Amino acid sequence: MKRFNLLFPVIFLACETVIISFVTSLMHFLTFSTWNIYNTLIVLFWVILNIYIKSFNIGRGVSYSNTIKTALKSVFILFSVLAIGNLFVDYYTFSIRSILFSVFVFTISILFFRVLTHFILDSYRSYGGNIKNIAIIGYDKMGKTFYNTIKNNPHLGLRSNGIFFYKSKHLNKNVPENGSINKFYNNYKQYNEVFISTKIPLKTQKEIIDFCDRNLISVKLLPELVNYEFKNFFIKKLYNIPVIEVNQLPLDVWYNKIFKRVFDIIFSFFVLAFFVSWMYLIFGLIIKSQSKGPVLFVQKRHGLGGRVFNCFKFRTMIKNDEEDTKFADNNDERLTKFGKFLKISALDEMPQFFNVLIGNMSVVGPRPHPIKLNELYSKKIDKFSKRHQFKPGITGLAQIQGFRGKICDFYDMSSRVKLDRYYFKNWTIFLDLKICLKTFFGILRLNIN
Repeated sequence: MKRFNLLFPVIFLACETVIISFVTSLMHFLTFSTWNIYNTLIVLFWVILNIYIKSFNIGRGVSYSNTIKTALKSVFILFSVLAIGNLFVDYYTFSIRSILFSVFVFTISILFFRVLTHFILDSYRSYGGNIKNIAIIGYDKMGKTFYNTIKNNPHLGLRSNGIFFYKSKHLNKNVPENGSINKFYNNYKQYNEVFISTKIPLKTQKEIIDFCDRNLISVKLLPELVNYEFKNFFIKKLYNIPVIEVNQLPLDVWYNKIFKRVFDIIFSFFVLAFFVSWMYLIFGLIIKSQSKGPVLFVQKRHGLGGRVFNCFKFRTMIKNDEEDTKFADNNDERLTKFGKFLKISALDEMPQFFNVLIGNMSVVGPRPHPIKLNELYSKKIDKFSKRHQFKPGITGLAQIQGFRGKICDFYDMSSRVKLDRYYFKNWTIFLDLKICLKTFFGILRLNIN
């Protein structure tokens, strides 16, 4: 196993060096230029960058989404440094088409290589390669949960034949026992790592850790956190004090915020240019012909951090004094004929891409509710304000799950809040794309029906 751990990073970096060298050579071939010292520096920078961020650590328990995010982060840093460096050196004078082509080829190549490597490693470990024999100490909830986890996930490459108990044997043995801690001391040489439940006494934990240190065995602790709602937590040190940072969300990370904002700008610009531009003219004429008033309806809504912003929609109703106090459904008598079509088809929301472009909203996120509606439910639903932790969206996870339109009762609102919080905890750019696609096909079905 030690030999594998030494060889794998070397093989991994060698393969990526071949990939970046190939793409750089392809770039020069297409532009009739020659290889020089700058290209060598680019390759060296890529190798050093990936050694620094340890991108070859496609370890046990690492998700595919994390592998993809690490790859995209590396590519982003590389091309950012190249772009900034070229401002000073002014060496590369390629066309935009050539640059975009090279970025695309390189990104796809790196993603394909890393996902394929991840898959091969998982398969290799599932079939018995790169295995670690581990000792689990603590026949309690954490120990048994950990044992079942590694048993049900062979691709982790961890193997255990049972749990060592602290005091006495247990009657309900749904997980095999290995005997007492003394038995572990007598057979420690067969184990690569030791996992200790923190529920056993601190004195005993210290004795086991000291024993493992003397015998050069790696030790890991299995902490029992009070609140299992924590999805993410990170352990770091402030000088000599260990600190557990809980509930750090994906969108708390700076590069994820950049990915989401870039996606919002590109997507909203596309929709505004190719759809809202002509919709505004055609829909505007119809709206004006059916009732007096502006084409757009502007309403105050809560956004990021609970701050109020102006939310744009195509006007669907006749002018009235209950716009902000009476919540409409699809059969509201205030709706015009065309307004009812816009509301049922959800096309009245299209001007909100202006909000996305200027930064008040995101393409995907929790729907922004009228202020009166938020005031009505904010004190009734636990952690309601969490939905304002990030920007509201034109569509969201709650909407594709069927929770759209008028909110009729407590269940409707609480379900939306739960799905909004789930979205934040599990955000990826691919989840945003999936929600956008499902929303698009949902709108198609509504308009066809």
